[in-house]
Order: sequence, then C-alpha cells, then structure tokens
Amino acid sequence: MKTILSVIFLVLIISFGCENQSLSEDEKFATREIHENVQWHFDKIEVDGAEYLILEKDNNNPHEGFGFMSIRANTLLQKQDSILAYLKANHQMQAKIYAALNDISEEDALAINDRFYNQSLMRQSQELQDLSEQNHASKLR
Repeated sequence: MKTILSVIFLVLIISFGCENQSLSEDEKFATREIHENVQWHFDKIEVDGAEYLILEKDNNNPHEGFGFMSIRANTLLQKQDSILAYLKANHQMQAKIYAALNDISEEDALAINDRFYNQSLMRQSQELQDLSEQNHASKLR
C-alpha cells in the first residue's frame, strides 16, 4: 500500500514539476559562448574529526559546475584503533572485577565474557538474517 501511494505521489510531483514555462518578452533565452575558462578549487574541511577533500570545477556560473568529495580514512583508522583499544581495556577491566567478585580466575572470567559475547553476536546475526529474509520475501509478493 505504501509503495502504491509513493508511486502515485512521485508521478504527480513529476508531472507538475516538469511543466514548461513560457518566457515573457523581456526574458529572452541568452545563449553564451562555450569556452574553457575554468577555475578549479580544492578545499579541505573537517567534520567530527574526519577530513574531507573537495575538488570543485567552477565555470563562473552559479547554475553550472561539478565537484568531487572524498573522505580521508587515515584519521578514521586512527580513531578506530583508539576505540578498539578502549573496548579491549574495558573488557579486561570487567573481567578482573568479575573475577574478584566471584572468586574465580581472570581466565575463567574472560571465557565467560567471551561466551556471552558470542551468544549476543549470534543472536544479533540471526535477527539480521531474519529481517533480510522477511524483506526478501515481501519483495517476492
């Protein structure tokens, strides 16, 4: 039902949005000479600690031009490594505390923690697989 309404809405928007408008007498279509007086702009911006590189071609026309944007992964990898190190340290600290509270060895506490982790991971994977199968089955209908 949602898909049918979405398609109808899209058709209505396209049919009304693509209407040609006539030019008034003072608005004439202005042709311009094609030339390659192009300026390239290269910018670096930072968003949430990640660097983005932007290369833009400017044709001196506000309605024309194109650009490319890419992310520098080196800062993301550094952040990922620090997050993984933090999680590993947190994991070991929890095992030490659990071992001290239950009078068991740290190895046993780590094994229990790993077992809980694997169970949670399998449960999450199964949920994702079930969701994927439901989505696939609904597309076949």
